[in-house]
Amino acid sequence: MIKCALFDLDGTLVDTSIDLGRATAYVLETYGRPAKWTDKDYLSFVGNGAKKLIDRAFEHTLDDAQLNKALDVFKLKYNQILLDNAVIYEGIKPSLDFLKKQGIKLAVVTNKPHECAVKMVETLFGKDFFDVIVGAREDVAKKPDPFTTNFALEKLNMKPNEAIFFGDSDVDVLTAKNAGVEAVGCSWGFRSFECLFAASPSVIIDHPKYIAKLF
Repeated sequence: MIKCALFDLDGTLVDTSIDLGRATAYVLETYGRPAKWTDKDYLSFVGNGAKKLIDRAFEHTLDDAQLNKALDVFKLKYNQILLDNAVIYEGIKPSLDFLKKQGIKLAVVTNKPHECAVKMVETLFGKDFFDVIVGAREDVAKKPDPFTTNFALEKLNMKPNEAIFFGDSDVDVLTAKNAGVEAVGCSWGFRSFECLFAASPSVIIDHPKYIAKLF
């Protein structure tokens, strides 16, 4: 019996594409790099955490020290514009409200830095709307490693076979599989249907209204 729902944040619950792109473009501009990337390019860089995002935007040309400095610039800028354009995807809130009424526990498991994730989720959804929020920390393995998913399940006192993981990327599907959790691909987010299909989730849904139908 499914008792909890785990959700990725960026591209699954919230459209953060504009501000992620703007913050990344700001870092490139700061370093004198040409503004060559499209919005679609920036979305393809997202999924494995902010450091990977910056590394991809710089085409892997920075050494580790340079990358960490660029990452600091990104974090500072992104924290300033975190909520400027972030919006909950249409249909998400009604589906989550339905799950809560059914007694389903809700968690966010994201590679967004933990403090940013908490601020965004609590601002957009309200404090304590989600039972658990788990973001990325420097000393903890990020998705697709199952650590943060397992941590969320532990906090919820749930077993992997009692959960469904919803995410918009192949990273999320692999995360769910690594944790032994049912994986649902969400094709309204940052990755294409083809990318999700190649990762072989249990099912792919194309609108948040179908979330509730899986319980």
